[in-house]
Amino acid sequence: QNKQQQKVEISTLKALASEFKENRNSIQSCKDDIIKMRLSGDSIRMQIGPNLSPLNTDNINRIIGDIGSTLKCKISIDILEDIQGSGKLNLLTNEKIRRSISKWSSYLKELEGEENDWAQEFSQQFLPYANKWLQWDNVDFQFNKDDSRYFKSRFIIDPRVILQKPEFSNIMAIQYWRITRMQSRIDSLLNHTDKLVALIQKELKK
Repeated sequence: QNKQQQKVEISTLKALASEFKENRNSIQSCKDDIIKMRLSGDSIRMQIGPNLSPLNTDNINRIIGDIGSTLKCKISIDILEDIQGSGKLNLLTNEKIRRSISKWSSYLKELEGEENDWAQEFSQQFLPYANKWLQWDNVDFQFNKDDSRYFKSRFIIDPRVILQKPEFSNIMAIQYWRITRMQSRIDSLLNHTDKLVALIQKELKK
């Protein structure tokens, strides 16, 4: 019976290690994306003010395309949920691993909460205001110039004008704050994922 339990424990640890390693790659990719957004946020905030930005409209549309969205990390917990539902998680003899998994889940919930709050805030504040001053056809065109389905808008709107609006300055400050919080949440989850994978691998080597 002990040998059977050991086999189940080993297979459980291997399955968890596999999923956490895949998630580690996904979280790192998400971190790379949020850093790019933050850098774009730096660029656009430097252009905000009462004077017309010296950048051309194509550059402004591209930067706004980088910053004018939210981010949701693609993290899978199918294996973890299956193991938790079957009770196999309780078979893990290493209490430190069990506690670490619980803490990882808490970090994930914090990140998901941040993602949801950001998405709601973005749809209620950023988009309604940006829609008054931007042509999203022009923004999308900057990223899809080789695709015939995308083309510039027939309306002539200078996207630099929005950068001269105090209200947009405040909205952009909130957007940037959310991006910074997201990066902090992602960093916490990524660091803990590394620690958890190391713990599991150490246990499997025993």
